[in-house]
Formats: sequence, structure tokens, C-alpha cells
Amino acid sequence: MVRTTIRDVARQAGVSITTVSKALNDYSDVNPETRKRIQEIADKLNYVPNAAGRTMGGKADTVIGLLINDLKPTDPSGAVYGILSGVYHACQDNGVEFILLTTDTLQQKQQSLKVLCLKKQLSGLICSGFRTSDRYMEQLGDIDIPCAFIDMRTPDSRVLDITIDNARAACDAVTHLLRCGRRNIAMVNGSTVADVSVLRESGYRRAMEKAGLEVRPERVIYANFDDLMAYNKVWRLLQDDPEIDALFCASDLMAIGACRAAEDLGLAVGKDILVSGFDDIPIAKYLYGGLTTIRQNFYRMGYTAGRAIYDKIEGTDKAHMDDVMYELVVRGSARAN
Repeated sequence: MVRTTIRDVARQAGVSITTVSKALNDYSDVNPETRKRIQEIADKLNYVPNAAGRTMGGKADTVIGLLINDLKPTDPSGAVYGILSGVYHACQDNGVEFILLTTDTLQQKQQSLKVLCLKKQLSGLICSGFRTSDRYMEQLGDIDIPCAFIDMRTPDSRVLDITIDNARAACDAVTHLLRCGRRNIAMVNGSTVADVSVLRESGYRRAMEKAGLEVRPERVIYANFDDLMAYNKVWRLLQDDPEIDALFCASDLMAIGACRAAEDLGLAVGKDILVSGFDDIPIAKYLYGGLTTIRQNFYRMGYTAGRAIYDKIEGTDKAHMDDVMYELVVRGSARAN
């Protein structure tokens, strides 16, 4: 197969090789329309720029990329750092190169997943922070390198899913609230398009149904994993439905917002109303007598993903899911009296 060169792109675009190079490396002195046209031609021709430092003695290095979607300026949960450091150490332990990549909704429209992998000359890819509705989810079949997703399931059987059993963990958390004698349990969920939200809600429903309790539609609310949104929605929920005696929240951040709302309504967290979160973020143990939650080991997730992709690249498929466990941590916000 003849490899497309930068000359081919320049010839078809009707510009110089220098202009093509500048456009593909995001130089500011290239007209946006010209840059877009060059990028489209490069994508069409499957042109892959040479990546400096990726070859040594003619033999390509193994490169594992961690692609994070919608990276935020702050990360109170510590999930991103935990995953990143886990993948990095897995790559380091196995003598392969690690590269961190980020994307968002706009970038997914501008550049396909296949082109991204080709440009970075990836041997394997690990994805984190994606939603089922994201554009790249539709393009998994276009890439021919080992791929893993952290904390979500994918419909592609070739893709590794590195995650805890979210449904079972949620069921355990709600079962704990039930054992504390609570029966009017509402759920503060994240997003309708997040795989973990779907799974955690199914666990909540399973626990309620096993206890013979009805799940009222109005008692499942969505706060997009945001503490302020959770505060506002829980405040209204408790105002409208004062019988609620416990809240299961799909993240600790939402649980913190829920606790604040309950307190502002004069309810004592841990007594009048029990609250359980999910993640065990660093600050969880210091709030409201300690937040009862599901502890996830994000470092272990990252390390497991890195090792699993390395084994795929080497052709030695091994079972890694047993390494990814969770733990129900009982603290003051939801403790049996």
C-alpha cells in the first residue's frame, strides 16, 4: 500500500508543502478556510504526519493513548488524576510510551477517531469521560487498534470495558438504606445519556423492587453530576414530597448538594434524612459526619486499563476485571441507629 505524503496533500489542495505543514500543526498564520480545506483533504487521503520521536532504529515504539473527553479545569472527585496516573504507571511498568489526549464535542465533529489515532500513531487507545451519545462512540468500528473504555460499557464486543459493577454497587448502597429502616428513598441521578447513570438507576430500582417498594417516577431526578443543580432539585423535591426519608445519589458531588438542601430545610442529615453518595471523593469523609458512599479505586481502573491494552497489543488476552472492585463505606450520613 502506497503511503500518502505531504506532497500529495499539497498538490490536491493547490498550496505549498509549508502551508500544509502549518495548517496541520495549528499555526495561527494560516487562513481558517484554508486550514479546514487542507484538513478535509488530509482526512480524505488518510494522510498521517510523521510524529517526531516515535521511531528508534527503524522500529516503531508501542504508544498507548489516554483520551479524556470534556476535561474540566477542576476535578473534585480526583477521578481524572487517578485514572491518568494509573494508566501512566501501567505503561511505565511495561516499557511503553504514554500519551495524554483530550477532546470535546466540537473536536469530535472536526476530526474522526480514526484520523486521531493515525496522527498520533497509537498502538492502543483508552477512553474516559464519554457519553453514549458522543460522536466517537459511533466510530469505534473504524479503528483497528486495541481499545478500552473506563467506567462505561460499549456495544462493540472488541472494546474492553474497565468498570466496576455499577448496578450491583448501587443496589448495595440502597439496600443499606433499607436496612437502616428507610422506605421512602429517592434517587438523585446524573445524566440520561451517561452509561453509569443508567446502571446505577437500575441498581436502585432492583433494591427497591426486592424490598417490595414502588419506585415513583417523581422520586428519580437528574442533576448532571453537579452539586448546585442537585441542591436546587433536591430542595424542590423535599418541599414537594416531605415523606422522603433517604436519598441515594449517583455521585458524591450531588450528595453534597443534596445534604446542603436538606439542612437548609431544617432536616438533620443522618437522622431525619439519610444520604448516600458514590465515588468516595477525598472530601467525603469530612462532611456531614462523613458521607456514606461507594468507594471506587480510579487508580486501579486506570492501571487495569493500561495493562489490559498492553496485553492486547502483545496478543496475550487476560481477564483483568477482577482487579476492579468497589466498597460500601458507611459513615455518619447514613448509619443505622
